[in-house]
Parts: sequence; structure tokens; C-alpha cells
Amino acid sequence: ESESQHPACRAWPQPAAAPDRKSVTRLFAPVMPAVGSQQSVIPPGLPKLPGNGFKDPTAVHYAKAHVFDVQNGIPAMKSTGSIMPPSPPPRRGGAVLMQPATAFAGANALSPTKTQPAQGSEAATPAWIAFDRKVLRFNCHFDEEVHDSQAEASRVRKCILYYYLEDDSMHICEPKVENSGLGIDPTKSAVYLKRHRVPKPEGDFFGATDLNIGLTIDIYGRVFTLTDCDGFTRTFLEELGIEVPQAIEEPTDGYTSTRAAVKAHVGGRPRPVNDALIRGVEASLGASSHLLEGDRLGQFLDNDRKVLRFYMAWDDRKKLYGELRPFILHYYLADDHMEVVEVKTRNNGRDPFPLFVKKGKVYKNIDSYTSIDSPTTHTTQNIGRSGRVDPATMEAFTEADFAIGKSIKVLGVEFFIHACDEFTRDYYQKVHGVELVDVPFVYEEKWERPKMPVPPHTGWAAIGSEEDSLNSMQHLVPKPPKKDIKKLMDKDGVILRFLARFETEAEEDTGRQFVIKFYCANDTIAVFEPPLKNSGLVGGKFIERTTLRKAGTQREDGTWEFWLQGDFYTGAVVELNGWRFVIYQADEYTLSYMEAHPEQHPMSSIAYICEQAAPVLAEKREALLADFAAADPSESGYVNYEPFQAALAGAGMELNDQVLVTLLRRFDVRKDGTVSYRELMNPDSNLWK
Repeated sequence: ESESQHPACRAWPQPAAAPDRKSVTRLFAPVMPAVGSQQSVIPPGLPKLPGNGFKDPTAVHYAKAHVFDVQNGIPAMKSTGSIMPPSPPPRRGGAVLMQPATAFAGANALSPTKTQPAQGSEAATPAWIAFDRKVLRFNCHFDEEVHDSQAEASRVRKCILYYYLEDDSMHICEPKVENSGLGIDPTKSAVYLKRHRVPKPEGDFFGATDLNIGLTIDIYGRVFTLTDCDGFTRTFLEELGIEVPQAIEEPTDGYTSTRAAVKAHVGGRPRPVNDALIRGVEASLGASSHLLEGDRLGQFLDNDRKVLRFYMAWDDRKKLYGELRPFILHYYLADDHMEVVEVKTRNNGRDPFPLFVKKGKVYKNIDSYTSIDSPTTHTTQNIGRSGRVDPATMEAFTEADFAIGKSIKVLGVEFFIHACDEFTRDYYQKVHGVELVDVPFVYEEKWERPKMPVPPHTGWAAIGSEEDSLNSMQHLVPKPPKKDIKKLMDKDGVILRFLARFETEAEEDTGRQFVIKFYCANDTIAVFEPPLKNSGLVGGKFIERTTLRKAGTQREDGTWEFWLQGDFYTGAVVELNGWRFVIYQADEYTLSYMEAHPEQHPMSSIAYICEQAAPVLAEKREALLADFAAADPSESGYVNYEPFQAALAGAGMELNDQVLVTLLRRFDVRKDGTVSYRELMNPDSNLWK
């Protein structure tokens, strides 16, 4: 049995048949939106309340409404299927101004017309698009009455009128004039009338055709006279068919002319801007800092961190307890400020003031700034009857006022300039063409406190190393000596071993041998004596590992010079704790290390040996080759060590043992105890490099 025939299903009412698409279209036809508009519609007869809107089931296009399309990368109006209702052509002042095709052509391509487009033609461009950022500009003025003034009855105030074609609004601004009571800064302007549509006295609004040169307009009871316009405004009005007269000369204000004449007679401002009080009043009224003083930005950028330095002396010995004191003058080229710094000396009995004269402008005539008898009580400059300021009271120190050998008076103190630094010397040579030469100047010799001599590292002071004992004497709380951590890490385990014997004629000491170990990590030395049978001497540690100083090398400050690794080589004589040792041999590791570090061991440097021995070998070349040929009858080019040393000694070349060892190791090519004398006598051989 089917579901529709079931008794339980027959008890429920059957749903109505679904409406077809045509009926739905007829239902929503009266309120069907255009393609691309909102997706919800309200059937007619229902209020516009939430819940009464229904989605159009017949909508197939969901694109958002737009006016412009992009064609060839350029925004353009949609040519067909416009979703906006046709708008009337743009009008300004009751006349049709331009066609849509010329709306974006600019001021020089305006093509006005006075007829509307025909029926069925393409829709016109909206005014807010056609006249976007197109403004008419007029110069105007009005007369303002001045009350309670005997100097003037009225004043001419000049303004600028802007008319915006996109919405017929206009606004008027007034450039600020100095001492007009409305501000000082001429780079800005005050808004006299805010932008809006201005109504005419008869009730309509002002339009573009109501503005022209020579006309007077009444705006809220104030009558403005238009005197001039810019080039765009003139071209725009002429293309509308409106004749634009020539510019009208603006009337001259009598009071302003009088002030200009007085200002020219006085010579600029009646008061200089260097007066701090006047600058403060002018700044409080809105004046910019670059008008009160010259624009110093360029000077700052060019001369930032450039300072002239002069060394001066103040000789006050003529007074009781006076003395000769050194000072330093710093002149900052970035802002023309200067400061005077006192050179501090130890134990001079004075408080450590940071500066003698604080950084700032220093005036030459300080008396006028401290005088209480000036003609004016509100300023510190002397002003004469003519209204001019005495220039002598306004002069501040500049770089042209300083020279070596010249005396300057700063705040009542006379200084003598006797020297300068190298930057100052070069600056005056390049900029002013003046060569500054230091003047010999000798200050009084100061008594120096005697230094305590360093006691010898003996007795009770011999406890510990010499550096520890020296720190105990120099510091109340002893500090451990600083160690070279990098050297300890790089040369850890590097030990140079040498065989040595006593430099003595004592028969009992001639056969004794010693091993000298030099630890490169901390420059310490240890000496050991190998045991020798039937010698009667017990071998072992001869000198404890420590740093050893050179005899007779004490400096003025009490410190000593210590033995370093470059002082040990074959043939060297070293004195360690009063014992003189002659080094006669080194192990293979020591010789290889010395040859690998020629900067610390010059006797093992083949480049150093070549530089010293090359001239001698070239001079005695024939004699040496003859001796080598006599020792090499087979002409193999190799000789043994003994004939090689004998040939060099016969030629008068007394070489150090370490140098001789380096040559033997270098030119023993076959490593069989023979030397290649042909490579030795060839200065271009690779073995010399």
C-alpha cells in the first residue's frame, strides 16, 4: 500500500500544489529589482519591517552595482545596461556647462553647450564626477570700519574666494598679515567663510555665472569686490561664453602704507628679534620660529658635530692669590654657541665645576645686558631716540673673533688664546684662508708628588709571583693579576724544549746538562737537570716553573722586563736567576714550531735570513762555489754539514747557530745530512721563498 493511501497519511491535510515559475514572476514583478541590486524585495502592500523581505527566486545575476568598468586598463563608464537612472546634464548657475564626452578633458578642452541631450541619447555624466577637483579662484576684498582710532577710519581686508563646481559650494579665506591682529605667519591663512552653499539675499544660491571680475556680491551682509582670478577660472568662464574683464587694481590701505613707510625709515623691525622678551611675545601671538630667527636647518645639517677647539690661559697672577690657569673654548658651528671648560688638575683645591661658561650665545658687551639704566625697562638692549637698537649691544662672539695670539674678554674675564687642535687649524685654512700657528706658552711647573719606589721581590715580598707582590703594594685590597685567556687557550700545551749548559770555566760544572722548558701559554720557564751517573750531583728540578725577569732591565716605574719565547734559540745565552746558560740544541718539535712562527722567531725565518745573507752570498759567490766544488769531487751538488760550515766560515760569514741550523734544515733536500749548495747559491730558488 502506498504512503499516500495509508490511513494515517489520509488524516493529514495534503499540501497545496507548488506554484509555477511564471506565477512567481508575476507575484514579484511589481517590485522586482534591477539586475545587481539588493537581493531582498518587499511585496506591495506590506510595511518595510524586518521579516517582510523575501529573496527573489528568479534572480540569476548577483553582481554588485557599479558605474565604472575597466577597458584597456582605463576606468570608463558602462556603455550599455546602465544600472543608474539617467541623470540630467551638469548645470552650474542655471546653465548646462559641458557634455559628458568632455568632462574629463581638462580646462583647455571644455566644450560648453546650453542645450540638453536629445531623448534616447546617452546619459549625462554626474556633476560630482564631471567637476571633480575643479575650483574657481577669485581675489577679492572688503572694507572694514575701524572704531576708536584716529589713525584710520576703515581698513581694506584682502581675501581669496574659492567656488567648487562639483557641489556649488564656496569658501573664503584671508591671508594673515603681519601686525593685523589676526596672526603673524604669512605662510598660513585664516578661514573667513567655511565651505557651504551660500544663499543670495533674494533667496537663491550663488552659481558660477554670478561671479566675475568687477562684480560685487553680498554675503551675509558683507560686500565683497572681485578684482582678479586665476588662469583656469578665466578659461572656464570664457568657454561658457562669459566675457571676463582684466584684473582690477586693489585699493591701497592708508594705515598699512603708513606703517610700511615707518618700517622703512626705522630699518626693519622696530625691535630686534634677538631680544628674548620680544621673541617670547611674538611667539605667543603665533609667529613661527624661522621668522623670529633665520632658518638654521641648513647650518645645522652642514655643521652638525663640528666643533672648533681653542686652548686658552687666564693669567690672574696680578691679584692676591692669583695664578695662571688653563681653559678650553668650544665653538659649535651648528648653532654658533660656545662654552668654556676649565682644565681640571689633581689636588688643585678647587671644586670640580663642570663648566666655566655654559653652552650658549656669549655677547661681547655684557655690561649692556646687566645695566639697570637702559632707556627701556622691559628690554635689556639700549635703544636710541630714533628707535634703532645700538648694534654694539647686540654683537655675539662668532668664529671670526678667534685667532691664536689674540685676547678675548668673556663675561669680564680676559683669556689669551695660544693653541688650537688640528680640525680647527684645517677649518680656518679652508674657510677663511688663515693659517693658525701655535704660540709657545709655558705654564708654571707643578710640584709632583714623589712616587714610592717599588721594593725588590725578595724576603717577605718574595712570597708568590712578582705580579702578586706588585699588586699588594699598589692596592690597599690586593687584586689578582689579569691573565690573557685567549693566549692560554690558543697555546695550551705548547712547550719549547732546549738543551743548555753552564757558561763557566769551573771544571766541576763543565759537564752538566740542563733542559730548559718554555711554556708559551703563560710565558713561564722551568729548568731541569737530567741525572748523570758517577757525577756526584742529584738530578731533578733546578728552577721552579715561574716567570723570570731579565737582569738589569728595571724600568722607572719599578717593573721589569721578562724573558719571552723569542729570546730562546740555539746559540743564545740566557741568565736565569743569576745562572748563565748557553743553549746549544733544540728538539724537532721546537724547531718546527719556530719555523712555523717566524714573526716571533726571526732566527728561524727563511725570509729574514735571505734578506740579510743574499748580498753577502752574491759578493762571495765565486769563492763559495770553489770551496763547495772542492768538497764535492763527484759534482753531485751536495756536500756534508762539516764542509758546508767550513766553506761559509772561510768566506767570512759568521752565522748564528740558529741561522745555520735553519739553512741546513732548509737545503737538506734529500734528508740525508747533505746540503744542496746549488740551490743555496741560486737566489731564484723556491727554497728561498
